[in-house]
Amino acid sequence: MVSSAATLIRERGIHGVGLREVVTHSGGPRGSLGRYFPGGKTQLVTEAIDDALAAVYDELDRTLTEAKTFAEAIDMIVMPWRGLLVGHDFALGCPLAATVVDAADNDDLRTHVDEMLARWQAPVADVYVKFGAAPAEAEGHAMVLLAALEGALILSRARRSIDPLETVARYFAARAPGAPVDVITPAPVLGGSDIRPGPGGRFRS
Repeated sequence: MVSSAATLIRERGIHGVGLREVVTHSGGPRGSLGRYFPGGKTQLVTEAIDDALAAVYDELDRTLTEAKTFAEAIDMIVMPWRGLLVGHDFALGCPLAATVVDAADNDDLRTHVDEMLARWQAPVADVYVKFGAAPAEAEGHAMVLLAALEGALILSRARRSIDPLETVARYFAARAPGAPVDVITPAPVLGGSDIRPGPGGRFRS
């Protein structure tokens, strides 16, 4: 039931998911909701978020320590989301974004999402420190990277393409701490046309 809730939240957000839909999706008995989730929908959503991200976070903790280069580490950070989008035909996104957008009036959920984002940000900041950034700067870099990834996931779902995600990956991979900054050409947009910088640094088709 928790797994079904996680899938539905990624698809529709928490306001688009009712308890009856979770029961139907999971194939479980309705009576089990009150028994296993006395805290109601808030408890179910909280556990669903944890379930959805547990494997991602555990894998990040393991693989990021093995990264030999900054670009390799960035690819490891992006990889789970690339697999999620492609593996589910762009139907699923990040459960944190899906939840917090709908949780403005639920402090318990909002606080839990904030904690899970911090849990995600910590190993990313460690990557920056590992490859030469000062700890104080690493936190800021990690926050910007997470914000870019969340935006890229939304764009990728809207366009049904991993191009936005790959553009973000290339952008950050080329910006290792202390490395010279290169100009990054975004991935092609829908229709296959290339976006290239025009006069004044503006992007044009």
